[in-house]
Order: sequence, then structure tokens, then C-alpha cells
Amino acid sequence: MTGLMIKENKCKTKSGTSMAYASLVLVVFVWGIAPILYDVWFNYFSPSLCPAIIGLSSALALLLFSAKNLKHLNKKYFLFAIPTGLFNGIASVMQKIGLQYTTPSQYAFLENLSCVVVPFLMFIFVRKKPNAGKLVACLLCLAGAFVLNFDGGTLSFGIGDILCATAGILYGVNIAMTGAFAKELNASLYVMIQMFTTSAISFVTAFTLNAITVNGAPIEPLKFTFSPLLILLLVAFGLLTNSFCWIIRTNAMKKIDATVVSVIMPFSAVVTAVISVIRGNDNLTANLVIGGFLCLSAAILSGFSDSFKRRI
Repeated sequence: MTGLMIKENKCKTKSGTSMAYASLVLVVFVWGIAPILYDVWFNYFSPSLCPAIIGLSSALALLLFSAKNLKHLNKKYFLFAIPTGLFNGIASVMQKIGLQYTTPSQYAFLENLSCVVVPFLMFIFVRKKPNAGKLVACLLCLAGAFVLNFDGGTLSFGIGDILCATAGILYGVNIAMTGAFAKELNASLYVMIQMFTTSAISFVTAFTLNAITVNGAPIEPLKFTFSPLLILLLVAFGLLTNSFCWIIRTNAMKKIDATVVSVIMPFSAVVTAVISVIRGNDNLTANLVIGGFLCLSAAILSGFSDSFKRRI
């Protein structure tokens, strides 16, 4: 009887892990399309204002969705969700500003530099040693990012690339902290506090950049197109890419190692690159192909190393 229960629990665990991987695939495709759409939104809303509106609408939606669970909120949620929201907010603003000065595919691939810092942060936070496969995967992902930025045989990082790369590293801090400290927390409540924090950071940044002038012009002029339809579409876009995807990813990280999650995400950059090339935003170059292949190899290697570790 005991043996049957153990076997049944193993099947449930395996099924839960498979569902977690399947849900991450969905997130990958949604986040792969997002950079292309952000490029469109910037025609109507300033880059710093976009994450502010999206973050606030997502937080309010989660507040309504989680109303019955609010009684479970305690200081542990605020202790972990506010710092991760801070890192996410700063990263989101830097990334959206950086997108104006780089291509969607560069934006997407550089975001995934998060996988370089996650294994080391997980060791610092919970003393979880990364295995050799994950370390190699991180190096492959880093190499892919560098290949993407070779131009005419020289390494070329513009301001957009630097902002997006820094954002990727800050996203890595968010992933590691979530994987280390938020596994026992309710995903909706945790993400809700993160989104409120992200929104606050974004609003402050948007108004600050509009107030600071260089040669008489704001660093980033505040742009807000008052159109009910556009605002509704932006809110819907935010609920899909933020609330929905963040809850899915947070729940998936209860079943999948944070390092693996951080290296699976480069697949979203491949989706972005394909769409971007089709739309004419990017050219299909050897650098794009090789860099994308290295990032994909990193994701596959990380997944196999995690699977091998569980079997042991």
C-alpha cells in the first residue's frame, strides 16, 4: 500500500512538473510577441509610462482576483515582494527606454542575461550549488549575447544594448529571489505586491525624466494619448503579459529550479527575432542566427541537466 502511494505521488510530481514546463512555453510565446507590440505602444505612450500603466492595472486586477486571500497577507509577502518588485520596476523602465535605441531581437536576447547571475545568486541565497551543466549553459547564454553585439568584427554596445543588458541582470535578481524565498507564498498576492511596487517606480521615473531637461528639452517627454480604446487595449495587453504570465511563472518556479527558468526564457527572444525579421525590424544576419542558437543551446542544456539531477 505504501509503495503504491509513493508511486502515485511520483506520478503526480512528474505530471506537475510537465504542466509547469508547458505553462512556461506559453509564457515564452507571449513574452516573445511583447517587444514587437511595445514598439507600437511607444507611439502613444512614453516608454517609462507604459510599465507604470501596465503595472498599476495588473496590480488592481490581482487585488480583485485575490480579494478572498487578502487575509493571508503577512509581513513575509512585503519583505520579499517589495524588493523583487523594486528590481523588476527598475529593469522594466530601463528595458523599455533601451528598446528605443536597439532592435526588438537585441532587446529580447539581452534580457536573458538573467541566466548568468541566477545560479550564483541562488548559491548566495540558499547555498544551492549550480551543477556543471547549468554553469556551461550560463556561459553559452552569455556568449550568445556577445555574438549578437558583434558588428563588423568589433564588439559594439550602444546605449540601448547597455540598458537592456543591465535590465536582464536585474531581472535575474528578481528570478533568484523569487525562486529562493517565494515558493511557499500565494502567487497572486506575491505578484500583486510586486506590480504595485513596479508601477510606483515607473510613475516616479516617468515624471522625473519629464522634469529633468537637457538643453531645454526633457530627457523623456511625458506622452499620454487619451483614447479609451487605446488605454483599454494597453490594459488588456498588460493583464496578459504581466498578471497572467507572472502568476504562471511564479507557480512554475515551485516545480522547476529557478536557474532552469532563467535559461528557458531565451526561447522568447527567438520568437521575437523571427517576428521582427518578418516585419522588417531586424535583418537576418549570421550574428542573429549564431547568437540565437547559443541561447537556445543554453536553454536545452539547462533543462537536461535539471532532469538528470532529479533522476539522481
